[in-house]
Amino acid sequence: MRIVNKFVKVVCGILIFILLWTLGFYIAQKIRIFGKESTDIINPKTQSFEEIIELSDEITMEKKLFSFRKHYYILSDGVLVGEVKGKLFPIFGDTLQLKDIQGNLIKKESQIKRLGLTQVKLFNISINRLAKIEDANGNTTGYIGEQKQNDFWRLKRVQYFYDENHNKEGRAMPDAILFCKDYKIYDEDDNIDYVIDGNYFSPTHKYKIKIKDKSDIDVEDAIFYTIIENSIISSKTKESSSSSNKK
Repeated sequence: MRIVNKFVKVVCGILIFILLWTLGFYIAQKIRIFGKESTDIINPKTQSFEEIIELSDEITMEKKLFSFRKHYYILSDGVLVGEVKGKLFPIFGDTLQLKDIQGNLIKKESQIKRLGLTQVKLFNISINRLAKIEDANGNTTGYIGEQKQNDFWRLKRVQYFYDENHNKEGRAMPDAILFCKDYKIYDEDDNIDYVIDGNYFSPTHKYKIKIKDKSDIDVEDAIFYTIIENSIISSKTKESSSSSNKK
């Protein structure tokens, strides 16, 4: 009986520790995200999202803890300037909406479900992914996608940015082959437009997007790209864990 009581106490102690640890992360994120309303440079109450982006050299992204859908906070200079939210039940493909803090739609990204274009598998091999980017009025502004048939020989996953007429504007790839959440986005002249630094072990999937040149590829598209990559990594990690458990 004593052994059982000790075991129960140990289990309860572990559960309480996990609860307090999780609660601490949750409170810390809330303070970090909502603790600063403005700075001398950034004020989302008086500036539009576009104006803030023009003034920004770096964007920080964090995934909301305990969210049942994709939900990311977007910060500039430590100030919350927007959020990206996906569908609660993305059965027929997810749609990401980027909004400012007033709730105004800035841009949205959606998966294109078309043979040979996106997440279609042939003999268990993914052919291509393709995402369509639209502005607040529903006009197509560009695409983000893979060309796996052309890039089958590459060890790193490459995604390409296109304009609304399918003209290539740049490409993005990770810095390393495995266990990497760091990326670079290049324009067609091979110049680095964005440097994306991610923390592989961050519970909030935190990323910093350093803006070098936004004349070719929009910052909003770099944000969507980062979320797409994070989703791919999370999905592969879950698949790997599931396969390990089955063994």
